[in-house]
Amino acid sequence: MIQLTLHNLKIMARNRHSTFWALFFPLLLVVVFGLFQVGNFGGATINVINNSTNDDSKGLINQISSNNFFEVTQIESVETALKRLNNGETEYVLTIPSGFNYSTDEALSLQYTDQDPQQNEITLLMLSNLLTQHDTSLPSINMINTIEIKKPEATYFDTVLLGLVGLGIMTNSIISIAVKISNYRNQSILKRMLVTPLPIWKFFASEITAHLILAIIQAIIILGVGILLFGASIRGNPAGLLFIILMGSVVFLNIGFIMSAWTNSPSAASGMGNAIALPMIFFSGTFFSVTNLPWIMPTISELLPLTPMLSALRDIGINGYPIWSVWQDIAALAAWIVVTSVIAIKVFRFN
Repeated sequence: MIQLTLHNLKIMARNRHSTFWALFFPLLLVVVFGLFQVGNFGGATINVINNSTNDDSKGLINQISSNNFFEVTQIESVETALKRLNNGETEYVLTIPSGFNYSTDEALSLQYTDQDPQQNEITLLMLSNLLTQHDTSLPSINMINTIEIKKPEATYFDTVLLGLVGLGIMTNSIISIAVKISNYRNQSILKRMLVTPLPIWKFFASEITAHLILAIIQAIIILGVGILLFGASIRGNPAGLLFIILMGSVVFLNIGFIMSAWTNSPSAASGMGNAIALPMIFFSGTFFSVTNLPWIMPTISELLPLTPMLSALRDIGINGYPIWSVWQDIAALAAWIVVTSVIAIKVFRFN
Protein backbone atom coordinates (compact mmCIF):
# COMPACT_ATOMS: atom_id res chain seq x y z
CA MET A 1 0.00 0.00 0.00
CA ILE A 2 2.99 2.27 0.57
CA GLN A 3 3.96 2.08 -3.11
CA LEU A 4 0.38 2.81 -4.14
CA THR A 5 0.27 5.83 -1.81
CA LEU A 6 3.53 7.18 -3.23
CA HIS A 7 2.18 6.64 -6.75
CA ASN A 8 -0.93 8.67 -5.86
CA LEU A 9 1.24 11.47 -4.46
CA LYS A 10 3.23 11.59 -7.73
CA ILE A 11 -0.01 11.79 -9.73
CA MET A 12 -1.26 14.66 -7.57
CA ALA A 13 2.06 16.49 -7.92
CA ARG A 14 1.79 16.30 -11.72
CA ASN A 15 -1.81 17.53 -11.71
CA ARG A 16 -1.70 21.31 -12.23
CA HIS A 17 -5.31 21.79 -11.15
CA SER A 18 -4.69 19.90 -7.90
CA THR A 19 -1.41 21.72 -7.24
CA PHE A 20 -3.06 25.10 -7.74
CA TRP A 21 -5.84 24.46 -5.23
CA ALA A 22 -3.54 22.69 -2.80
CA LEU A 23 -0.68 25.20 -2.66
CA PHE A 24 -0.64 28.20 -4.98
CA PHE A 25 -4.13 29.52 -4.25
CA PRO A 26 -3.82 29.55 -0.42
CA LEU A 27 -0.22 30.78 -0.66
CA LEU A 28 -1.34 33.64 -2.90
CA LEU A 29 -3.87 34.64 -0.24
CA VAL A 30 -1.20 34.38 2.48
CA VAL A 31 0.97 36.81 0.53
CA VAL A 32 -1.94 39.20 -0.08
CA PHE A 33 -2.99 39.28 3.58
CA GLY A 34 0.62 39.36 4.74
CA LEU A 35 1.67 42.27 2.53
CA PHE A 36 -1.41 44.43 2.88
CA GLN A 37 -2.51 43.33 6.36
CA VAL A 38 -6.15 43.26 5.30
CA GLY A 39 -8.44 44.06 8.18
CA ASN A 40 -6.96 47.35 9.36
CA PHE A 41 -9.16 49.94 7.64
CA GLY A 42 -8.62 52.91 9.95
CA GLY A 43 -11.81 52.40 11.97
CA ALA A 44 -12.34 50.47 15.17
CA THR A 45 -14.04 47.15 15.82
CA ILE A 46 -15.78 47.23 19.18
CA ASN A 47 -17.68 44.58 21.11
CA VAL A 48 -20.37 45.98 23.40
CA ILE A 49 -21.63 44.23 26.53
CA ASN A 50 -24.83 45.92 27.66
CA ASN A 51 -25.66 45.12 31.28
CA SER A 52 -28.36 47.80 31.31
CA THR A 53 -31.76 47.71 29.67
CA ASN A 54 -32.73 51.38 29.94
CA ASP A 55 -33.19 53.82 27.09
CA ASP A 56 -29.89 55.59 27.76
CA SER A 57 -27.82 52.46 27.18
CA LYS A 58 -29.80 51.52 24.06
CA GLY A 59 -29.45 55.07 22.75
CA LEU A 60 -25.70 55.01 23.35
CA ILE A 61 -25.33 51.73 21.43
CA ASN A 62 -27.36 53.16 18.55
CA GLN A 63 -25.16 56.25 18.53
CA ILE A 64 -21.98 54.21 18.41
CA SER A 65 -23.38 51.92 15.72
CA SER A 66 -24.44 54.86 13.53
CA ASN A 67 -20.91 56.29 13.63
CA ASN A 68 -18.97 55.08 10.60
CA PHE A 69 -15.77 54.95 12.62
CA PHE A 70 -17.05 52.02 14.69
CA GLU A 71 -17.95 48.48 13.68
CA VAL A 72 -20.15 47.33 16.55
CA THR A 73 -21.03 43.82 17.68
CA GLN A 74 -23.13 43.20 20.76
CA ILE A 75 -21.83 40.32 22.87
CA GLU A 76 -23.64 38.65 25.76
CA SER A 77 -20.66 37.11 27.53
CA VAL A 78 -17.67 38.96 28.97
CA GLU A 79 -15.54 35.84 28.47
CA THR A 80 -16.45 35.67 24.79
CA ALA A 81 -15.65 39.35 24.25
CA LEU A 82 -12.28 39.12 26.01
CA LYS A 83 -11.43 35.98 24.07
CA ARG A 84 -12.13 37.83 20.84
CA LEU A 85 -9.99 40.74 22.07
CA ASN A 86 -7.09 38.39 22.78
CA ASN A 87 -7.55 36.64 19.43
CA GLY A 88 -7.39 39.93 17.56
CA GLU A 89 -10.98 39.52 16.32
CA THR A 90 -11.96 42.82 17.94
CA GLU A 91 -9.98 45.85 19.07
CA TYR A 92 -12.14 47.12 21.94
CA VAL A 93 -14.57 45.77 24.53
CA LEU A 94 -17.02 48.32 25.92
CA THR A 95 -19.00 47.30 29.00
CA ILE A 96 -22.09 49.30 29.95
CA PRO A 97 -22.87 48.85 33.68
CA SER A 98 -26.34 47.89 34.86
CA GLY A 99 -26.92 51.28 36.50
CA PHE A 100 -25.73 53.41 33.59
CA ASN A 101 -27.60 56.57 32.64
CA TYR A 102 -26.60 60.09 31.69
CA SER A 103 -27.64 61.58 35.01
CA THR A 104 -25.27 59.50 37.15
CA ASP A 105 -21.53 59.22 37.29
CA GLU A 106 -21.37 55.42 36.89
CA ALA A 107 -18.65 54.94 34.29
CA LEU A 108 -18.39 52.76 31.24
CA SER A 109 -15.52 50.30 30.96
CA LEU A 110 -13.38 50.24 27.82
CA GLN A 111 -10.82 47.46 27.45
CA TYR A 112 -8.20 47.39 24.72
CA THR A 113 -4.65 46.31 24.02
CA ASP A 114 -1.51 48.42 23.73
CA GLN A 115 -1.11 47.37 20.10
CA ASP A 116 -2.01 50.77 18.61
CA PRO A 117 -1.74 53.64 21.16
CA GLN A 118 -2.66 56.31 18.62
CA GLN A 119 -5.89 54.58 17.64
CA ASN A 120 -6.67 54.01 21.31
CA GLU A 121 -6.55 57.76 21.91
CA ILE A 122 -8.75 58.44 18.88
CA THR A 123 -11.29 55.81 19.93
CA LEU A 124 -11.47 57.14 23.49
CA LEU A 125 -11.96 60.66 22.14
CA MET A 126 -14.71 59.51 19.76
CA LEU A 127 -16.59 57.74 22.55
CA SER A 128 -16.19 60.75 24.82
CA ASN A 129 -17.64 63.03 22.14
CA LEU A 130 -20.66 60.75 21.79
CA LEU A 131 -21.32 61.04 25.51
CA THR A 132 -21.07 64.83 25.54
CA GLN A 133 -23.60 65.10 22.73
CA HIS A 134 -26.30 64.48 25.36
CA ASP A 135 -25.03 67.04 27.84
CA THR A 136 -22.03 69.28 27.22
CA SER A 137 -21.62 69.76 30.96
CA LEU A 138 -20.80 66.07 31.45
CA PRO A 139 -17.12 65.30 32.13
CA SER A 140 -17.32 62.54 29.54
CA ILE A 141 -13.67 61.59 29.63
CA ASN A 142 -14.20 60.59 33.28
CA MET A 143 -17.26 58.51 32.40
CA ILE A 144 -15.05 55.89 30.73
CA ASN A 145 -12.75 53.70 32.79
CA THR A 146 -10.00 52.46 30.50
CA ILE A 147 -8.25 49.13 31.00
CA GLU A 148 -5.20 48.56 28.82
CA ILE A 149 -4.25 44.94 28.25
CA LYS A 150 -0.81 43.80 27.20
CA LYS A 151 -0.61 43.38 23.44
CA PRO A 152 -1.71 39.85 22.53
CA GLU A 153 0.62 37.69 20.54
CA ALA A 154 -2.18 37.06 18.07
CA THR A 155 -3.00 39.49 15.29
CA TYR A 156 -5.66 39.53 12.62
CA PHE A 157 -3.13 37.99 10.22
CA ASP A 158 -2.55 35.08 12.64
CA THR A 159 -6.28 34.42 12.69
CA VAL A 160 -6.55 34.56 8.90
CA LEU A 161 -3.45 32.40 8.43
CA LEU A 162 -5.04 29.47 10.25
CA GLY A 163 -8.22 30.15 8.28
CA LEU A 164 -6.20 29.79 5.08
CA VAL A 165 -4.86 26.45 6.29
CA GLY A 166 -8.43 25.21 6.60
CA LEU A 167 -9.39 26.79 3.28
CA GLY A 168 -6.55 25.10 1.38
CA ILE A 169 -7.18 21.69 2.90
CA MET A 170 -10.94 21.90 2.35
CA THR A 171 -10.85 23.02 -1.28
CA ASN A 172 -8.16 20.57 -2.29
CA SER A 173 -9.68 17.62 -0.44
CA ILE A 174 -13.17 18.12 -1.84
CA ILE A 175 -12.31 19.11 -5.40
CA SER A 176 -9.25 16.90 -5.93
CA ILE A 177 -10.82 13.62 -4.81
CA ALA A 178 -14.16 14.38 -6.50
CA VAL A 179 -12.50 15.12 -9.86
CA LYS A 180 -10.10 12.17 -9.59
CA ILE A 181 -12.74 9.55 -8.73
CA SER A 182 -15.10 10.94 -11.36
CA ASN A 183 -12.34 10.68 -13.94
CA TYR A 184 -11.57 7.10 -12.89
CA ARG A 185 -15.23 6.21 -13.25
CA ASN A 186 -15.48 7.74 -16.74
CA GLN A 187 -12.42 5.78 -17.86
CA SER A 188 -13.88 2.56 -16.36
CA ILE A 189 -10.84 2.26 -14.08
CA LEU A 190 -13.04 1.72 -11.03
CA LYS A 191 -14.99 -1.05 -12.74
CA ARG A 192 -11.78 -2.82 -13.82
CA MET A 193 -10.47 -2.67 -10.25
CA LEU A 194 -13.27 -4.97 -9.16
CA VAL A 195 -11.72 -7.84 -11.17
CA THR A 196 -8.07 -7.22 -10.21
CA PRO A 197 -6.21 -8.98 -7.36
CA LEU A 198 -5.83 -5.63 -5.57
CA PRO A 199 -8.23 -5.42 -2.60
CA ILE A 200 -10.50 -2.46 -3.19
CA TRP A 201 -9.97 -1.23 0.39
CA LYS A 202 -6.26 -0.79 -0.33
CA PHE A 203 -7.07 1.46 -3.25
CA PHE A 204 -9.26 3.74 -1.15
CA ALA A 205 -6.88 3.61 1.82
CA SER A 206 -3.98 4.70 -0.38
CA GLU A 207 -6.03 7.55 -1.85
CA ILE A 208 -7.02 8.80 1.60
CA THR A 209 -3.49 8.40 2.98
CA ALA A 210 -1.97 10.31 0.05
CA HIS A 211 -4.40 13.20 0.55
CA LEU A 212 -3.76 13.26 4.31
CA ILE A 213 -0.01 13.48 3.65
CA LEU A 214 -0.68 16.29 1.18
CA ALA A 215 -2.80 18.09 3.80
CA ILE A 216 0.09 17.98 6.27
CA ILE A 217 2.49 19.30 3.63
CA GLN A 218 -0.01 22.06 2.77
CA ALA A 219 -0.29 23.14 6.39
CA ILE A 220 3.48 23.15 6.92
CA ILE A 221 4.11 25.27 3.81
CA ILE A 222 1.28 27.76 4.49
CA LEU A 223 2.23 28.19 8.15
CA GLY A 224 5.93 28.30 7.29
CA VAL A 225 5.45 31.13 4.79
CA GLY A 226 3.22 33.04 7.20
CA ILE A 227 5.65 32.67 10.11
CA LEU A 228 8.98 33.14 8.30
CA LEU A 229 8.01 35.87 5.82
CA PHE A 230 5.29 37.79 7.64
CA GLY A 231 6.03 37.21 11.32
CA ALA A 232 2.89 35.28 12.23
CA SER A 233 2.77 34.01 15.81
CA ILE A 234 1.52 30.42 16.03
CA ARG A 235 2.39 29.06 19.44
CA GLY A 236 0.11 26.08 19.94
CA ASN A 237 0.98 22.41 20.26
CA PRO A 238 1.91 21.11 16.75
CA ALA A 239 0.51 17.66 17.61
CA GLY A 240 -2.87 19.20 18.44
CA LEU A 241 -2.89 21.19 15.21
CA LEU A 242 -1.94 18.06 13.25
CA PHE A 243 -4.78 16.09 14.83
CA ILE A 244 -7.38 18.73 13.91
CA ILE A 245 -5.98 19.02 10.38
CA LEU A 246 -6.27 15.26 9.85
CA MET A 247 -9.81 15.15 11.22
CA GLY A 248 -10.90 18.02 8.98
CA SER A 249 -9.21 16.41 5.98
CA VAL A 250 -11.14 13.16 6.47
CA VAL A 251 -14.43 15.08 6.60
CA PHE A 252 -13.72 16.93 3.35
CA LEU A 253 -12.39 13.83 1.60
CA ASN A 254 -15.66 12.07 2.45
CA ILE A 255 -17.57 15.03 1.00
CA GLY A 256 -15.41 14.72 -2.13
CA PHE A 257 -16.30 11.02 -2.46
CA ILE A 258 -19.99 11.93 -2.12
CA MET A 259 -19.67 14.64 -4.79
CA SER A 260 -18.00 12.17 -7.17
CA ALA A 261 -20.98 9.83 -6.85
CA TRP A 262 -23.45 12.58 -7.67
CA THR A 263 -21.71 13.82 -10.81
CA ASN A 264 -21.10 12.25 -14.20
CA SER A 265 -17.96 14.10 -15.31
CA PRO A 266 -14.82 15.64 -13.81
CA SER A 267 -15.95 19.15 -14.79
CA ALA A 268 -19.29 18.64 -13.06
CA ALA A 269 -17.49 17.30 -9.98
CA SER A 270 -15.25 20.36 -9.93
CA GLY A 271 -18.22 22.70 -10.28
CA MET A 272 -20.17 21.00 -7.51
CA GLY A 273 -17.07 20.96 -5.31
CA ASN A 274 -16.67 24.71 -5.73
CA ALA A 275 -20.37 25.23 -5.03
CA ILE A 276 -19.94 23.37 -1.74
CA ALA A 277 -16.59 24.88 -0.73
CA LEU A 278 -17.08 28.57 -1.53
CA PRO A 279 -20.04 29.20 0.81
CA MET A 280 -18.14 27.52 3.63
CA ILE A 281 -15.14 29.78 3.03
CA PHE A 282 -17.22 32.88 3.67
CA PHE A 283 -19.69 31.56 6.25
CA SER A 284 -17.26 29.69 8.50
CA GLY A 285 -15.15 32.62 9.62
CA THR A 286 -12.15 32.14 7.33
CA PHE A 287 -11.61 35.87 6.82
CA PHE A 288 -13.97 37.59 9.27
CA SER A 289 -16.07 36.90 12.33
CA VAL A 290 -19.46 35.34 11.63
CA THR A 291 -21.10 37.01 14.65
CA ASN A 292 -21.93 40.05 12.50
CA LEU A 293 -23.80 38.03 9.90
CA PRO A 294 -27.52 38.85 9.65
CA TRP A 295 -30.56 36.79 10.58
CA ILE A 296 -29.86 33.13 11.35
CA MET A 297 -26.55 32.96 9.45
CA PRO A 298 -24.39 32.72 12.63
CA THR A 299 -26.41 29.67 13.67
CA ILE A 300 -26.13 28.11 10.21
CA SER A 301 -22.37 28.72 10.18
CA GLU A 302 -22.04 26.63 13.34
CA LEU A 303 -23.46 23.67 11.42
CA LEU A 304 -20.80 23.79 8.68
CA PRO A 305 -17.85 21.37 9.04
CA LEU A 306 -15.23 24.05 8.40
CA THR A 307 -16.40 26.07 11.43
CA PRO A 308 -15.33 23.63 14.19
CA MET A 309 -12.09 22.93 12.33
CA LEU A 310 -11.13 26.63 12.24
CA SER A 311 -12.32 27.18 15.80
CA ALA A 312 -10.13 24.34 17.10
CA LEU A 313 -7.12 25.40 15.00
CA ARG A 314 -7.32 28.96 16.37
CA ASP A 315 -7.89 27.92 19.98
CA ILE A 316 -4.89 25.59 19.84
CA GLY A 317 -2.63 27.59 17.52
CA ILE A 318 -3.29 31.11 18.83
CA ASN A 319 -4.53 30.73 22.39
CA GLY A 320 -2.31 27.77 23.16
CA TYR A 321 -5.21 25.69 24.51
CA PRO A 322 -4.58 21.98 25.12
CA ILE A 323 -6.38 19.69 22.73
CA TRP A 324 -8.84 18.40 25.33
CA SER A 325 -10.16 21.93 25.86
CA VAL A 326 -11.57 21.96 22.30
CA TRP A 327 -13.51 18.73 22.80
CA GLN A 328 -16.71 20.29 21.49
CA ASP A 329 -15.07 21.08 18.14
CA ILE A 330 -13.52 17.60 18.06
CA ALA A 331 -16.92 16.06 18.79
CA ALA A 332 -18.47 18.08 15.95
CA LEU A 333 -15.74 16.95 13.53
CA ALA A 334 -16.12 13.34 14.70
CA ALA A 335 -19.87 13.54 14.05
CA TRP A 336 -19.20 14.90 10.57
CA ILE A 337 -16.75 12.04 9.91
CA VAL A 338 -19.35 9.44 10.91
CA VAL A 339 -22.19 11.04 8.94
CA THR A 340 -20.18 11.68 5.76
CA SER A 341 -18.57 8.21 5.91
CA VAL A 342 -21.98 6.53 6.07
CA ILE A 343 -23.31 8.64 3.20
CA ALA A 344 -20.17 8.12 1.09
CA ILE A 345 -20.31 4.33 1.51
CA LYS A 346 -24.03 4.30 0.72
CA VAL A 347 -23.94 6.45 -2.43
CA PHE A 348 -20.56 5.48 -3.89
CA ARG A 349 -20.75 3.74 -7.26
CA PHE A 350 -18.17 2.07 -9.50
CA ASN A 351 -19.93 2.78 -12.80
